[in-house]
Amino acid sequence: MKNITFIYAGNRKDNYINKNIEAKDFYYGLFSFQNKNNNINIIEFEEHPGLMNKILQIIDKILQKIFNLPFYLSKLTTIKNLNIVRKSDHIFMVNESVGCSSLLLLIFLKLFSKVKVSLFVMGLYSKKLRYRKLLFLHNLIIKFLVFFIDNLFFLGKGELEKGKKLHKNKSKLVFLPFCIDTEFWSKNDNSNNKVTNDIIFVGNDGNREVELLIKIAKNLPKLNFIIVSNHPLLNGLDLPNVRLFNTSWGIKLLSDTDLKKLYESSRLSIIPLVETTQPSGQSVALQSMSLEVPVMITKTEGFWDPLLFKNKEDLFFITNNTLEEWTETIEVVLSNKNLMSKITANAKAKIRENYNLNKFYENLMPYVK
Repeated sequence: MKNITFIYAGNRKDNYINKNIEAKDFYYGLFSFQNKNNNINIIEFEEHPGLMNKILQIIDKILQKIFNLPFYLSKLTTIKNLNIVRKSDHIFMVNESVGCSSLLLLIFLKLFSKVKVSLFVMGLYSKKLRYRKLLFLHNLIIKFLVFFIDNLFFLGKGELEKGKKLHKNKSKLVFLPFCIDTEFWSKNDNSNNKVTNDIIFVGNDGNREVELLIKIAKNLPKLNFIIVSNHPLLNGLDLPNVRLFNTSWGIKLLSDTDLKKLYESSRLSIIPLVETTQPSGQSVALQSMSLEVPVMITKTEGFWDPLLFKNKEDLFFITNNTLEEWTETIEVVLSNKNLMSKITANAKAKIRENYNLNKFYENLMPYVK
């Protein structure tokens, strides 16, 4: 039996303890390790009292401003957490915020233990710098962080290639695609949900092209849109053909089951993006495909697996990302039932074969010793 510790930014520990979990996507293999009778520990960001914590908060602000990286040392650096991680056999940090915020813990582990540490990468190498003159320092702190980590699991091939340009030692860098709970995100043949909406948009991250989304909805007044997002640009949006759910995954105003019903009621899932090397839109696209909802997405450098997914075979890529291209392609696609059916079948088959949680665990296991 191994001691496996997962460090999350939030919104998991209480759900895990209270067994209040629907889809298992964003737990990064935790349940597979649990099923193998490992001892599971969960650490999350928390606010802590005390003078030392106030000092760490000041340091966080300085580091965030200088390096433009998500440092929250004050939310993880405690004696309690230190005792948990030093007794672990393997630690999984689920994103770059957790990685940067664990830096003091990682330094201690490197000096006084042999704990294996893995980090899931989904934007660490895609940050937009406030001050380009500080690029050298930005990259230097990333290299310093990576020195204390055994495995970097990249969720997208685009960001993996960017990471390879920064690090001489590429053996730590591994493509390990994000996978979804295909058992949950599966269309229920007995469902009474009717397809009443033309288009659904889900997502909040900074790479979503929300201004373009609003223009698309305005240019297609005869189509019904569902938007699930709390992006600031959507505040006050009032269009007769748009139904807005102002929420996000962490807020949970919508349960996973509620979101699933919204997907099932829609004909097309659209994901307009800005250019990025980050695998933005990945989870939404995979969930949509698994639920037999065709996906239309901006083709960016960060698209997670361009060799596996083909345009007009598994999904629809938008290459120029103009309003005209989006609206014209949406109208053409929605009028072609045969093409929609083909895309739906192909995408679902690829998701079930390549992007299920069992596959994720299989890909992960060779690095857990």
